[in-house]
Amino acid sequence: MKSYYASFDAFPTSKGASTHISHSLQALSEIADKVDVYCLKGNSAIDLELAENVEIHPFYYEDESQNYLERAQLFSEKVYSCTKLSDEKGIGQFRDIWSGLGMIKQTHLKTIFEVNALTSIELPVRFPLLTPSLITEIQNIELTCLEACDHIVTPSAVTKKYLTEKFSIDKDKISVIPNGAEAFPKSEKPVDLPVDYIVYFGALQPWQGLDVLLKSFQYLKDYQNLKLIICSSVKEKVTKPYHKLIENLGIQDQVIFRYELGKESLYTIIQHAKASIAPLKFGDRNVVQGCCPIKILESMACKTPIVVAELPVTQELLTEDDAYFFWPEDELDLSRCIRFVLDNPEMTNLKAQNAFNRFQKQFTWNHHNEKLQKVYQNLM
Repeated sequence: MKSYYASFDAFPTSKGASTHISHSLQALSEIADKVDVYCLKGNSAIDLELAENVEIHPFYYEDESQNYLERAQLFSEKVYSCTKLSDEKGIGQFRDIWSGLGMIKQTHLKTIFEVNALTSIELPVRFPLLTPSLITEIQNIELTCLEACDHIVTPSAVTKKYLTEKFSIDKDKISVIPNGAEAFPKSEKPVDLPVDYIVYFGALQPWQGLDVLLKSFQYLKDYQNLKLIICSSVKEKVTKPYHKLIENLGIQDQVIFRYELGKESLYTIIQHAKASIAPLKFGDRNVVQGCCPIKILESMACKTPIVVAELPVTQELLTEDDAYFFWPEDELDLSRCIRFVLDNPEMTNLKAQNAFNRFQKQFTWNHHNEKLQKVYQNLM
């Protein structure tokens, strides 16, 4: 059996999506004779450890003036032409509608729509001036892909609920397969890390809530030695608005940025933090569409205390025995939880151990890969 995997996203990168793709490809390499991957060009400095039967076909844009939709159309055409040219029977898995348009009409393919995010919900955040008619057109493409594919996988029960209610998709057509993480042995604390710090890591989209975390530091001024390390999975230029906010809040001496770290360096910072913060906001992306934040699972795997926004998507992963929950977008409540973590190390470490135990039982990448392989076996 041949596997085709497509994503209108750069691969590899330092983002959680790239981690997910890597482990999915590992799962497919174990059950397919060949895995062809179609994606946008990623960071060549990242050393990928992929199986020998996995081949990456990166797509480059020669015309930098093309807009998002023009690039999306070109990518759809690339996926269509490449999978059509192969003409070898197999299973095609796509992570977005643009990849899906290149696969769903291929008669030699059975297809799986991997719904981590929906373009109609996330694109308006990136491009606020999109017209309602264009968003409706995108939703129609989403419906086409959802109906035409043979199966759907998604990492969150919230997303499954949205797909069944918004698009009337049969719930039996959808498998919920949460993301995973991997445990690393705890390393020695580097000398350049602060004595006391909390950590935020991952991407910096508005829905991640980093601004809420920064504002919470206004209420923690009595912890004079406490630092915040922000491990950004994106380039430094993206952080300019946050640097401005930090300056306005007068907390420049308390915030440290690190950019696009490798897994080993990132895990070292997480492991030695007093707490890992996941300050997700209200909004369609987190509340309506759903998500499965890898940052939470990786914090569980590092046995690091977790402070997290109280949302259905986070309560899928954690209970009050495992983490401290605060009301989303409430920086005062967030500061209260951080304060409790710092002042109650014994209870905090017990919660971190409980979260680690839950990770081992439910959220390793082996759990994810076995469930994904079962979906493939049912389609073969």
